[in-house]
Amino acid sequence: MDSIIEKVLNFKKEDIPAYEPYLMVGAGTPGINLIKGKNIYVWDIDGKKYLDCTSQSWALHLGYAHPELNQTIKEQIEYAHHFHSGFFTMLRYMLAKKIAEIFPEKMNRVLIQVGGSAAVEAALKLAMINRPSAHNFIALYGGYHGLSFMTTGASHTGTMASGKYIGGSKLAHFSQNFIRVPAPYYYRPYFEVTRTDDKDEVDRRCLQILEMQIKYGSTGPVCAMLMEPLQGSGGQLTFSKNYLQGVKDICKKNNIVLIWDCIQTAFGRMGTWCAAEYYGVTPDIMVIGKSMGSGYPIAGIVVSDELEGFKMTDWIDGSTFTNNQVSQIAALKQIEIIEKYNILENVREVGSYLKSNLEEIQKTCPFIGDIRAIGFHIGIEFVKDPQTREPDYAGCSAMRSKGYQNGILFGEGGTGKGKNVLKIKPPLITTREQADEILEKFSASLNDVYGK
Repeated sequence: MDSIIEKVLNFKKEDIPAYEPYLMVGAGTPGINLIKGKNIYVWDIDGKKYLDCTSQSWALHLGYAHPELNQTIKEQIEYAHHFHSGFFTMLRYMLAKKIAEIFPEKMNRVLIQVGGSAAVEAALKLAMINRPSAHNFIALYGGYHGLSFMTTGASHTGTMASGKYIGGSKLAHFSQNFIRVPAPYYYRPYFEVTRTDDKDEVDRRCLQILEMQIKYGSTGPVCAMLMEPLQGSGGQLTFSKNYLQGVKDICKKNNIVLIWDCIQTAFGRMGTWCAAEYYGVTPDIMVIGKSMGSGYPIAGIVVSDELEGFKMTDWIDGSTFTNNQVSQIAALKQIEIIEKYNILENVREVGSYLKSNLEEIQKTCPFIGDIRAIGFHIGIEFVKDPQTREPDYAGCSAMRSKGYQNGILFGEGGTGKGKNVLKIKPPLITTREQADEILEKFSASLNDVYGK
C-alpha cells in the first residue's frame, strides 16, 4: 500500500487540529469526516458505516468503487490521464457522439467543461453569441446555478430568501443582468391563489408573470432564460409538462434562448437519460455535470442544431482541464454500465417503491407536509402544522442529525430561513432491499425527532 493512502486510512480524529488551520472551504453544509465508500455505503473516520442518500452531492450514480468502472479507470491511467483541450482525442469524440445519441433529437453538439458553474457560463456565452442584441437573462425564484461570478446572479444564495443577504450578494455588481420570476412551487406558492393545491392556477400565474416580466420588466431584449427543469437545491420542486411547455412557447415567441440546467437531472436520476426525455419538452441548450463522470470532475453543454455553436478560433470558452481522459472515460463507462444493467428501469421501479412507502408513512405523520418524487429525486417537506404549512426548519435539521446517529446520510434543501426539505437521493444502483433499509432508518430518525 502506498504510504500516503496508508496515512489517510490511519488518520484519527485527534490528528485533525494539526491540519485544520491550513484548510479553507468556501461553501457547503458541514458534515461528517469520511474515509472510504463501497456500493451505496460510506465509512467515517471512526469506522462507522452509513447508507448514503446524498450520492455525494448527487454525483455518484454508480455508488462508490464500482468494480467495472474502477477497472476501466486503472487501464486508462496506464495510457493517459490529461491532454490539453487544444489537442484532439478519441475519448472526447466518442463521449460527444454518445451523449448526442442518448439525448433528444437535434441536441447533437457537445462542449466539455470542467465543472457545473463553468458549464452554465458557457451556455450563457453561447446564448449571447446567438442573440447579440440582447443582454438580460431570466432565472427562477429558488434556482441554483453555481457560485462563480456570473452564476451567483442566477442563484437563490444571493437573494434575501434566507432572511438576510449572503453568498453571491457580495458579488452582485458583477451579475446584475438577471431578472427573477416565480417558479411553480405548488405546495407553497410565491403568490396568493384562489384554491389551495390548484396546480393549473399556479402554472398559469407563473407563465403570466414571465410574459409580463419580459414585456415590462426588462430594459432591452432578453437574451436567455436559465432554469432547472426540476429544482434541486430550491427544495426538490417538480414542475408540470404544461408549465415547461408554456415556458418554451413564450421563449420561442420572444426569440429568447431557453437553457435548462440539467446538472442534477441528467444521466438517469429521473429514470430517463434527461429531463427532456421525461417531460417530452426540449430546450435550446442543456447544461450537464455532477453525475456525468460518476464522481470524476466533468461537465458540459448540449446544444440544439438550431443554434450557432462555438468555434475553436473564437477563444470565448475553454480551460486547461476540459480534456481530462479519466473523466471522459468514466462518463463513457458509466453510460455503458447504465445501459448494460438496465439501471434506468431500476430507478423507476425502486424510486416508485420508495415514494409509495414514504406516502404511507406520511399518513401517520402530520409533520410531513409534502412529498415530491420522480425516480431517485425525492424531497420531503417538513412543516410544524399541516394546515398552516409553516416550515419546520429545526425538525428537518434534526432529521439530518438523527440520520447520522442511525447510520444514514440525508441531504437538505429549501430557500427559506433554513432548510425544511429532506432529500433522499441515493445512487441509481440502490436495490429494493436497500430501499427497505432506507425506509427503516428514515422511520427511526422520524421517531427520534417527532415521536412514534
